[in-house]
Amino acid sequence: MTTATVDLSDPALWANGFPHELFTRLRRETPVFHHPSNDRVAEQVKREFWVTTKHEHCLRLHRDTESFTASEGPLIQPLETFSAFPSIINMDPPDVNRRRKILSGAFTPRAVAKLEEGIRRRAKKMVDELYDAGGGDWVTQVAGLLPMTVIGDIVGIPQEDRPRIFTLLDDILMTKAPNSGVAPEDEPAIYMQIFEYAMNLTAEKRKNPTDDIWSALTTATATDDDGTRYALEENELEIFFFILGLAGADTTKNALTACLRAFEDNPDQLARYREDESVRSSAVEEVLRWTSPVAFWVRGAKTDIEIDGEPIPAGARVMSILASANRDEDVFADPFRFDITRSDNPHVTFGGGGPHYCLGAMLARAEIRAALDEILTRPASFTVGEPTVTHPNLTLNMNVFEHLPIEFTG
Repeated sequence: MTTATVDLSDPALWANGFPHELFTRLRRETPVFHHPSNDRVAEQVKREFWVTTKHEHCLRLHRDTESFTASEGPLIQPLETFSAFPSIINMDPPDVNRRRKILSGAFTPRAVAKLEEGIRRRAKKMVDELYDAGGGDWVTQVAGLLPMTVIGDIVGIPQEDRPRIFTLLDDILMTKAPNSGVAPEDEPAIYMQIFEYAMNLTAEKRKNPTDDIWSALTTATATDDDGTRYALEENELEIFFFILGLAGADTTKNALTACLRAFEDNPDQLARYREDESVRSSAVEEVLRWTSPVAFWVRGAKTDIEIDGEPIPAGARVMSILASANRDEDVFADPFRFDITRSDNPHVTFGGGGPHYCLGAMLARAEIRAALDEILTRPASFTVGEPTVTHPNLTLNMNVFEHLPIEFTG
C-alpha cells in the first residue's frame, strides 16, 4: 500500500488556492495513495481515505458504479443531511437514473435555449452597470448575481427572498472552511432554514403554479421500465433545491471569477476572444478546465478494488481530484497553458460522465458564455484586484468567492 508523502489536512497547503505544483508531482510519483488519519484528519474529516490524481481515475470513479457508490455524499466526511434526505447526489443506479428522468427535462439543450435570451439580457444589464461606473465588484455585481438570478427565475424565488436564501446557501459552504466566521455547529440550523423555505415555496407552487420550471417539476412524472408512471417522492424536490442552489450558482460563480485573472494574465487570449467569435465556444470549455470550480469529488468503494495496482478496501472513501485531472499531462497538451483554442479538451469539470454527470452543464455554459461575451468584447481594458475568497481544503471542495474588485481603463 502506497502511503501519502504529504499531509492534505495541513491548511498551509491550501492557503493560496489549489496546490497545482504538489499535485503535478503526485501525478508523476504517487498517482494513487492512501492518506492515513492523524489528529487534523480526525478533526476535519473523521477518517482515513485514498486519493486519486489522474484523469483516467476520475473517469472510473464516476462511471464504474459496480465498484463505487455515491451513497455517503460527495465529501470525505460523513454528512448526516445526505443520509437523512436521499437525493440524486447520493443515489446509485437505478434510483439516480429514475430521478434524473424527471429532473433532466428542465435542463435539456432545448430548455436551456429558451432561457438564453433572458440570460444574455441580464448579463448585459449587469455588465453595463459595472462598466458605466468604471468598475466595481465582479462577484456581487455579475459573477455571483447572474447565476443567482437565473436559478431564482428557474425556481421562481421571489426577488426579495433571493439575497437571504443564497447567503444561507453560501453559509453551508462556509461551515466547512476554517476561520470563515460561520461555525460548523451552525450547519444544521442553516439547513433547516433553507429546507423550510423550500418546503413552503414548493407547497405554494403546487397550490398556485406559475410559469416557471419549479412549478412544472411539482407535478412532473416519468415512465419506468415496466411502463408505470412515477413522480418524485416526498421531500425530494425540496432537497433538489439545495443541489440546484449550490451546484447551480456557486460553481458558475467560481468559474466566472477565477477566469478573469486568466484572461488578464494572457492578453493574447483576451484579444483572440474579442476578435474571433468562432473560438468563444471552445473558450468556455477552456475556462471550465482551467478554473475547475469543484476541486474534488468523493466516492465509496463497494468492494475490495485496485486502481493502478493500488489496493483499496471495501468501504474506503476515495477522492477524485478533478482539478488535478484537468491538468493531467497524459491527456492535455501543455496543460498549464491557458488556450481558448484548445480543441482536444475532455475536461472533467462536470464530472467524469456516468449517472451523476452535472444536470446543469448546459445552463452553466450558457451563463459563462453570456458573461464573457459582455465583459471581454468591450473596447476598454480591465484590471482585477485581489479576491476575497475561501479556498478549498479537505472539508470544502470548492472556492467560495465573496468579492473581486474590477476596474475598467481606456
